[in-house]
Amino acid sequence: MPTSQFNNTHAIFSSDESQQKNAQDMLVHAGFADWQKALKAFRRLGATAETQAALLEILPAMLFNLQNSANPDQALLNFENFTDQNANLNKLFLTFAEKPRSMEMLIQLFAGSQFLSDVLIHTPTFFEKLENPQKLASPKSRAQIDTEIRQLLDASEDYAASLNVLRNYQKLELLRLGACDLFGLLDLEIIISQLSLLAGRIVSASLFLASRELNISANSFCVIALGKLGGRELNYSSDIDLIFLSTENKPAFQRLGQKLIEILSKSTKEGFLFRVDMRLRPWGRSGVLVPSVAEALTYFADNARIWEKQAWLKGRRIAGDEAVSSAFFKTVRPEIFNLPEEDVRAEIRKMKKEIESTIKAKGQKWGEVKGGKGSIRDVEFITQYLQIIHGRAHPEIWSRNTLDGLARLAVGNFLPAPDYQILADGYRFLRTAEHYLQIMHNQQVHKLPEDARELNFLALRLGFEGKNTGHQFVDRYQQHRDAIRKLFKKYLAKKKSDVVSTSLFNFNPAENEKILQHIKRLDAAYQKAFSQEEITQHTALLEQINSDNPTQIDAEQLDELRWRITVAGFDFPGELSLICGLLFVFGLDIEDGVIFTYEALTETKAIKPARHAWQNRRFRPRKTSSGTGRRKIIDVFTVRCFGDPIDKNTWENYHLELNRLLGDLQHGTQNRPQGELAKRVAHALQKIKIPADTLLPIEIAIDNSSSENYTVIRIDAPDTVGFLYEFTNALALNGVYISRVNVSSLAGRAHDTVFICDAEGNKITDERKQNQLRAATVLVKHFTHLLPQSPNPESAMLHFREFLGQLFTMSDWPFELATLERPEVLQALANLLGVSEFLWEDFLRMQHQNLFPVLTDVEGLGKKVTREALEKELQFALMTKQTLEEKHKVLNEFKDREMFRIDMRFIQNIISDFWEFSSELSDLGEIVLSAAYSLSFDHLFMQHGLPMLPDGKPCKLSICALGKFGGREIGFGSDIELIFIFSGEGKTSGERVITNAEFYNKLVTEISRAIVTKREGIFEIDLRLRPYGKAGNRAVPIEVFKKYFSKDGAAWNYERQALVKLRHIVGDAHFAESVIKIRDECVYNGEVFDSQSMRGMRERQIRQLVAGGMLNAKFSSGALVDIEFLVQGLQITHGAKNPALRISNTRDALSALFQNKILARADFENLIAAHIFMRKIIEALRMVRGNAKDLNVPAPETEHFAFLARRMGYAAVEDLQKDIHQHTGFVRDACQRLL
Repeated sequence: MPTSQFNNTHAIFSSDESQQKNAQDMLVHAGFADWQKALKAFRRLGATAETQAALLEILPAMLFNLQNSANPDQALLNFENFTDQNANLNKLFLTFAEKPRSMEMLIQLFAGSQFLSDVLIHTPTFFEKLENPQKLASPKSRAQIDTEIRQLLDASEDYAASLNVLRNYQKLELLRLGACDLFGLLDLEIIISQLSLLAGRIVSASLFLASRELNISANSFCVIALGKLGGRELNYSSDIDLIFLSTENKPAFQRLGQKLIEILSKSTKEGFLFRVDMRLRPWGRSGVLVPSVAEALTYFADNARIWEKQAWLKGRRIAGDEAVSSAFFKTVRPEIFNLPEEDVRAEIRKMKKEIESTIKAKGQKWGEVKGGKGSIRDVEFITQYLQIIHGRAHPEIWSRNTLDGLARLAVGNFLPAPDYQILADGYRFLRTAEHYLQIMHNQQVHKLPEDARELNFLALRLGFEGKNTGHQFVDRYQQHRDAIRKLFKKYLAKKKSDVVSTSLFNFNPAENEKILQHIKRLDAAYQKAFSQEEITQHTALLEQINSDNPTQIDAEQLDELRWRITVAGFDFPGELSLICGLLFVFGLDIEDGVIFTYEALTETKAIKPARHAWQNRRFRPRKTSSGTGRRKIIDVFTVRCFGDPIDKNTWENYHLELNRLLGDLQHGTQNRPQGELAKRVAHALQKIKIPADTLLPIEIAIDNSSSENYTVIRIDAPDTVGFLYEFTNALALNGVYISRVNVSSLAGRAHDTVFICDAEGNKITDERKQNQLRAATVLVKHFTHLLPQSPNPESAMLHFREFLGQLFTMSDWPFELATLERPEVLQALANLLGVSEFLWEDFLRMQHQNLFPVLTDVEGLGKKVTREALEKELQFALMTKQTLEEKHKVLNEFKDREMFRIDMRFIQNIISDFWEFSSELSDLGEIVLSAAYSLSFDHLFMQHGLPMLPDGKPCKLSICALGKFGGREIGFGSDIELIFIFSGEGKTSGERVITNAEFYNKLVTEISRAIVTKREGIFEIDLRLRPYGKAGNRAVPIEVFKKYFSKDGAAWNYERQALVKLRHIVGDAHFAESVIKIRDECVYNGEVFDSQSMRGMRERQIRQLVAGGMLNAKFSSGALVDIEFLVQGLQITHGAKNPALRISNTRDALSALFQNKILARADFENLIAAHIFMRKIIEALRMVRGNAKDLNVPAPETEHFAFLARRMGYAAVEDLQKDIHQHTGFVRDACQRLL
C-alpha cells in the first residue's frame, strides 16, 4: 500500500510542537472536519507503545481509506467504538495489515450507516464475515431462513426471549444485506427480494409464536401482504401493509391477529421488528381486524374504491393457510382487470395529486423521492395502470413487482423500449437513494437533504466520485425525476386534442408619405427596376413585418412552372443565402432577380470594425429610437419549378419556414439555420442527382469604379441549380455585406452583379483583401456545394470559416489554397469538420503545420502504413534529436499525426471495417508505448543503473495492457489501461542506488510524462486496475500481483475479471509468460462466474455514469459493457477446462465460445452484431465530441440524433432507433439467460 500521501504518520503521535502542523495538514488532507478530535482519537487508539507500533503499520492505508469514505469523522468515531469491543487491538491491527481490504470495507460501512455500525459494534464477531465478501453476499433461500429462525426459537428459554431472538436475527440480516449493498456486492433486485423474504419469514415465525402463546391454531387464518412487501420490493425501514383473512369471523382469530401485531411492533430491549399498517383491510380502521373471506369479497364487490382494488395487484400470502388466500384471490384478481381505463387514469391522477398536495403542505418542495413529482410512486402508478388496462387480455404482463412488471410490459410491446429504460433506470436510482437515506439511521426517510454537506455525504455513499459529488448527484436525480415525470404525463394525463390554425397576412395599401420614405432608403436604381404599382406593393408588404413576422411574401404565378416571388423584410446577415437556399429546398430554381437593401442612415453609417478581417463578422445596423433606421430588403425573383408544380399553399409554408429560420438570425445565431438548410439542400440534391464532386469554374471580376459606395462583383459561371444559394452563402460566411444584386442567366450561364461592402460599410479596395475575397468566395462556394454530403453541415460550416481565417494568416496561403481547391481534398475537409469537433479544435487548428499535409494527401490516406514502416519512421525521427525533451516532442507529434491519419481514414470510410480501424490504432499505441518505455528506461538507467535481484540477476519487467488496449480493440478516444509488473525486490546497480520498486515506479512516471494527451481519456495512460487501485504502487512485484489477485486475495471480483483482457506489450517476453500463468491460476480457477456481484457493480456504474432518461452506449443496461461482461463471465466459467477461451479480444472470444458450443449460433450472431453496433455508436459519439466519457445517445427527437444517424450511414433516424432497441433488448435478455 502507498505511503506517499501519508508518509509521516509518526507526526500524529509526536509530542514535538514542530510536528503538530504536519499532523494537522495530514488529517485535514484526509478529510476530517474536526482534525483535533481525530488526532485525539488516533492517540487513544495507539495509547500503548505496542498498539502504536501496530497502528503505524496500517495508518497510511487507514488514512487513505478514511479520505475516500463518505464521512471520515463519523467513520473514525465508529472505528474507535468498535475497537473498544475488541480485547486484542494488536491482533486486530495485524489482521488489517494482512487483509487491508477488510479494513477498507469496515471503514466504508462505518461511514455509510450509523445503524449498521451500531449493530456491528454490538456484535463485533460479525466482523469475521466481512473477511469473506463472496460468502457474505450469497442470497439465502426461504428454507435456509426458516431453518435458522426455527433453531434460534427452539433454543429460546421463553416467549420474551423468543421476541428478542427474532429482533437480533433481523438486525444481523439487515447488517449482512446492508453491508452487501454498501459494498456493491448485490444489486437492488436481490437486496429488496432478500429484505422481503426476510420480512415474510419473520411474519410467519411471529404467527407461529402467537399461535403457540395463545394456543390458537392458525389453520383457516392467513396473512396477506400488500404494498412493497407484497411486491417483494421492501425497503430497509418500511411499514408492512398487512391484511388478515379467515374462513369465518371468530373472536379467536381476532385475538390471534392482535397478538401477531403485538409481536411484530412491540418494542423490547432489542427494538421492534416492523411498523404494521392494517388500514387497507375492508372498511379500514372501522372494519374488523380479521374479516372472513366472504365478508372481504362482499366489500370488494360492493364498497371497494378503485385505488383499493389497484392496491390488491400486489396482494400476496406470506403466512398462514394458503387455501384461505387462494379462495379470495380466485374471485378478486379478475375483477381488478375489468376496471374502466379512464376511471383508473382519473383515480391515479387524483391519488397522485393528493399525495403531492400533502407533501407540499408540509413545506417540502423538492427532493421527495417516494411521492413527489417524478418519484417512485410515479413509476409504480404507470406500471400498475398499464397492467390493469392490458392485463385482462394479456395476463402474462401482470406482476406484483414493479421492475418485473415493467420488463413484462416491454416484452409485450405495451411499453416502448426507451420508456422502459427511463422508468427502470429511474426506479432503481430512486429506490437506491431511498435505501441509503433509510439505512443511515434505520428510519423512514424519503426526502433528500438540503444541506450541502449532507448531500455530499449521501452522494459519496452512493459511489459518486470526484469534485462536487453533491452537485453530481442532484443533477442525476433531477434528470431521472424530469424524465419520469414526462412519462407520467404521457400515460396518465388527461387526453387533449390540440387545434392549430394558420392564416395568411392581409395586404394593406401604403400611404404616399410612407412610399416616399421607403424610396429614399433605396438606391436610385430601385425606381428604374420597378413600376409605381410594384413600389406601392413593396411598401405595403414592409408595413406588415414585425419581430414576430420578419418577412412578408407575395407570389404571382406566371405559368404552370414559373412564379414571380417578392420577399420584403428586415435585413439580417446571411439572410439572402437563406432565402435562396430555401427556394431550392422547395424545388425552385432562380432564373433572374433583383435585390435591394436599405441604405444606412447618415447617423448609422459608421459600423464598429471587426476584430479580424475574416473572423465571424456580422453587419448589425443600429436601430434609431423611432425604429425608422432599421434596414429592410426587397428581393424579387423569377423562379422555375425543377420538380413537381407548386401552388399557393407552398408559399404559405415557405413563408412560415423562412420566418422560423430568420428567428435564429435575429438572435445572432447564423450557423444553426445555415446548417439546417444545408441538410435540407442535401435532400433536394438527391432528387435532381447533381454529382457532389462536380465543382465548376467561376470567373469573378471586382470593380471599384462603377459605384460610389460599393464594390461591384461581376460573376460569370455555369448556371447550376442552387448556384445563387451557394454563392450568397459564400459571401455571408466571408463577412461580406450585400446591398444589391441583379440576377440573370443566358445560354446556361449565370451573369450576376453583386454590390457589396465590408463589415465597416466601406468598399474593398486593398489588393490583398480582394485576392483573399476572390479566392475565399470561390472556395466557400465550392465547399457549400459539398456541404450537404457532410454528416453535420452546421458544424462543418462553422469550422470551415475558422479554418479560412487561420489559413489567411499564413504567409504561404495561396499555395495551401491551391491545394484545397481539389474536390477530393475539400470533401475530406467537409467530412472532418462536420464530424469531429475534437479533431478540429485540438488537432488541425492547433497543429496545422504538422497535420495539414495529412489531410491534403488524399492518395496517401488510401494506403495502410505497415507497422514496420511506422516503427522505422519513428526511430529515424528520434535519432535526429539529442535531448529527452526534443525526443518527447517528436514522439507526440508522431503519435498525433498518425492518430489523425488513422482517424481520417475512418472518417472517409477508407477503413470500412471497425476491427481494421481498431487494429491500426492498437499498433500505433504499442509503437508509441514501446518508444516511450525505451526513452524512459534509458534515461533512468543513466542515473541509477540496472535494477537487480538479490541473486545478481537482472530484475525483469512486463508492461501489460488491459481493457480495450489489452483486447486490441481501442477506438477513437480510448485510454491506454496498463499494469506494470516486475520480477522482485532488489536494488539498482548504478552509483545513485534506489530500490527496484522505486526504479519502476519512477519508470511509470516517466512514461506517463513522455506521452502527452490532448484531452482526458484520449490515449491517456490509466493505471487504476493495478493492485489496490489508486491506493497501490504504480508498479508491483509479481508476488504482490499473485497474492492480490489470488482466489483468497484482496481483489474485488471485478478487478479479477478485468485480468481476462491482460496482454503483454513491452518488456521481457519470457517473464511475461510467468505473469500470464499466474493470471490463469487466479482467473480461470474452475469457479462459476459471480454474476451477482457483477450486477451489483453494474448497477452502481449505471447510477453514477448514466444520465437520467438517457441511453449511454457504454454503460446503460444492454449496452457495450453488458456484452463485454457477458463474454468475460462465460470465459471465466468455462476457461479453466478450455484454455482456448482465454482470449483478450471480445470478438475472438465470442467466436471461441461459439466454436466450443458454449454459445448457440443465434446468440453468437446476435452478440457479434450488437457488439459491432455499440462500438460504431461509441466511435461516432467520441469522434464528434472528443470526449471519451460523454457517451450518452441523444434523444431520438433531436437534431443531434439525426446527425448520429447520418454519421452511421442510416437513411432514416427511425432505423437507428429501431436497431438501438433491438440490440440492447437482446443483450439484456442474453445476460439474464446466460449468466
